[in-house]
Amino acid sequence: MMMRSLVAMFAVLLAFPIVIHAEMYKWIDDTGAVTFKDTPPPASKKKKKVKTYTDADFDPAPTQQPAAKPPPRKTASVASEKQTPPKQQFSGTVELYVTSWCGYCKKARAYLDSKGVPYVAYDIEKDAAADRRHKELGGRGVPLIVIGSNKISGFSAQAIDHYLENAK
Repeated sequence: MMMRSLVAMFAVLLAFPIVIHAEMYKWIDDTGAVTFKDTPPPASKKKKKVKTYTDADFDPAPTQQPAAKPPPRKTASVASEKQTPPKQQFSGTVELYVTSWCGYCKKARAYLDSKGVPYVAYDIEKDAAADRRHKELGGRGVPLIVIGSNKISGFSAQAIDHYLENAK
C-alpha cells in the first residue's frame, strides 16, 4: 500500500514539471557603481533607470546577427575641417577581484582580454590579502573591478568602457 502511494506521488511529480524562473536587476547607484542583483533595487533607487534581465536574455541559443553595414565611403577632407583626436584610454593597470566559480568574473576577464587591457586578477577565496583588500574597497560580491579610483561592482561592458576612457 505504501509502495503504491509512493509510485503515485512520483507519477504526479513527473506529470507536472517544475519550472524555475529567475530575474536579474541592473542599476547604477549614487556613486556610479553598476550593481547586479536578483532582487529589485531599494525604493530610493527605483527612480533611476533599472534594467530587468530574464532567463531569455541568457539563452545560449545562437541568434541571427544583422548583416554588417559596409563601411562609409571616404571623401576628400576639407582642410578647414577639424579632426578630433581619439580619446585617451586608461594607461594604468586594472584590478579584478574574482572567484574561480563566478561566471561574470569570467565575462569581465574575457572582455578586458578582447580589448587588450592589462589587468591583475585576485582570487579572494585563495588569497587572504586580496580578500582583505576586497573588503576594504567595499566589495560585497564579485567581480569587483577597480579602474583608477573608480570601482565597478558586477560586470558591465558599458561601465568598463566609460571608466577606461574617463579614469582618474
